[in-house]
Amino acid sequence: MKRFTTSFTLVLATLTSTAFGQVKETAAFLSLNEGGNPQGYVQGANAQGIIFSSAQGRPGQLLPYAKIKGEGLDKLIRFEERVEALGEPRALFAAGDYAAAATAFGDVARNYAIILSVPQSFAAEALFYQMESLKRSGNYAALAQIMEAPVSKVVETNLGERYQKLHEFQKLWAKLGANDMDGLKAAIATYEEPVVGDAKLLSTPNFKKRPPAELAQLAYLRAKVYDAADESAKALEDYYRAFTLASGNDDLMAKLAMGAAMVSHKKDPRFSPDNARLVSQLQGLAYLYSKRFGKDTMPEEFQEFAVRPPMVRLAPAAEAAPAAEEGAAPAPEEKADAPADEAKKE
Repeated sequence: MKRFTTSFTLVLATLTSTAFGQVKETAAFLSLNEGGNPQGYVQGANAQGIIFSSAQGRPGQLLPYAKIKGEGLDKLIRFEERVEALGEPRALFAAGDYAAAATAFGDVARNYAIILSVPQSFAAEALFYQMESLKRSGNYAALAQIMEAPVSKVVETNLGERYQKLHEFQKLWAKLGANDMDGLKAAIATYEEPVVGDAKLLSTPNFKKRPPAELAQLAYLRAKVYDAADESAKALEDYYRAFTLASGNDDLMAKLAMGAAMVSHKKDPRFSPDNARLVSQLQGLAYLYSKRFGKDTMPEEFQEFAVRPPMVRLAPAAEAAPAAEEGAAPAPEEKADAPADEAKKE
């Protein structure tokens, strides 16, 4: 219940930002094509331009983006409060406190809602990082709710290319949060290689060439789709694929995938303390997890398995070979690499 309340609060804060935003205007410096570099206050924005006033508290006028220097989204609009507003949430994000960062970035997006429609505004950036923080904290339901809200469109329309790849994956995680497995399956299929020729022999399709960190996310999300369809063997294969790809590229993703793989092992109907093979598999995974991330960071139910699994011992060659007849003479030892002249003497 607490998790739902937190998610709802985050979404409500964003959805109601236009009506209840605390900041009514924010100081900015502009560089105009004609008219110099005025300093004043942005009091609102839309797709055509900004509402700009040269004096605080006085009604502003619409200033079209075409009159401001810069190409595309890179308009020369510098907001005085940017660094201060983003300071705390950025510090939380850098420290890995993603739940707190999501709240802090959400506050910025809400408080500065009047500039959400300004190209490359720090309010739109805060909204993006609120979604990224929710994704990293595992609060996919809240991410899905924000993604479905009209306000989320400013990330696509008002932020530059460097944000778009990450946002592309945020949409996939939002589908997981909305439990839209059919939509997630269809979206992931666009990243897969065509299943033709030898690829038909594979248990799961290969992905198209992308950076390892992105492939790790795709493998994990596809594993969730397989899990939902009760295809546990395929799911486990993708969980292993995910943490292998994430190793050295994304520790958070590697930890998430390894945890999911342990859950998959444990819920196997064949799993029991008497099944040495399956217990050994779980022990190997839990032991690796404990060495990489610490035993105390894994769920308590798996900590007992975080031990080095016993080595498989092969039978000695003498035991594996047919027993010699009693009283038979042992085979003579062979000399290796005898010189050629000694061989002639024999």
